[in-house]
Amino acid sequence: MKILLLEDNKTLAKGIFNKLVQHGYVVDLFYDGEEGLYSLNTSTYDLLILDLGLPSLDGIDIIKDLRNSQKNIPILIISARDKLDQRILGLDSGADDYLCKPFELDEVIARVQALLRRSKNQISKLIKYKDLEYNSLSKTLTKDDIVIELSKREINVFEHMLLNLNNVVSKENIVEHITSFDDDFNPTAVETYVSRLRKKLGNSINLKTVRGLGYILNS
Repeated sequence: MKILLLEDNKTLAKGIFNKLVQHGYVVDLFYDGEEGLYSLNTSTYDLLILDLGLPSLDGIDIIKDLRNSQKNIPILIISARDKLDQRILGLDSGADDYLCKPFELDEVIARVQALLRRSKNQISKLIKYKDLEYNSLSKTLTKDDIVIELSKREINVFEHMLLNLNNVVSKENIVEHITSFDDDFNPTAVETYVSRLRKKLGNSINLKTVRGLGYILNS
C-alpha cells in the first residue's frame, strides 16, 4: 500500500519513512504543505500521515481541502499541538486519528495498520484467498503454513490485486500503487511481476489478463 508522509522535521520524517519502508509500504515524502497537497491531487494514496505545522500550507487546511473535495483517504495527524481543543479541531476537520508528539515509531505503524484495515473493511490482519493466507502486517504470503518467497514488488502487486478482488485493475493503477514518485520504474515491468506471481503461485491464484484494460484477480 502507498502512503504519503508530510512532515517538515527532516530527522523525524526520515525515521518514520524508514520505519514504513521496513514494513513494506511504498512511501512518498514531502516537507512542504503545498507540495504535499499537489501530490495528493495528482497521485493516489491509501493513507496520509500529516504534520499540522507545515511550511506554505497548514495541515488543517490540507484536511479541509481533501474533505471538501470528497476525498476519503484515511488521515493520521502527527503533531506537537497536543491541547484538547487542537486535537478536537483536527478530528472535526476530517482526520481519522491523532497522535501527539513525541511518540514511538512502533505506535505510528500500529495506527497506520489499524486505519488501513478499517478503510479496507478488514477485520483481521489475515486475508484468506483460496488456499493462501496473506498477512497484511508482516507482508507475507503462506500456503499450508509455509511462507512463499516473493520479492517486495511481487508482494505489493499481489496485495493490490487482493484488495481489489474481482475488479479489473489497470497497469497504470498498479504502477501508481507500487512505486513512489522518485522510483525509476518501467511500467512494462508489471507484466513481469504478474508472470512471476502466476508461476510461483500456480493454481492457487486466478489472475487473468483483461485485454486492453489490465488484470483481474478472481475469487
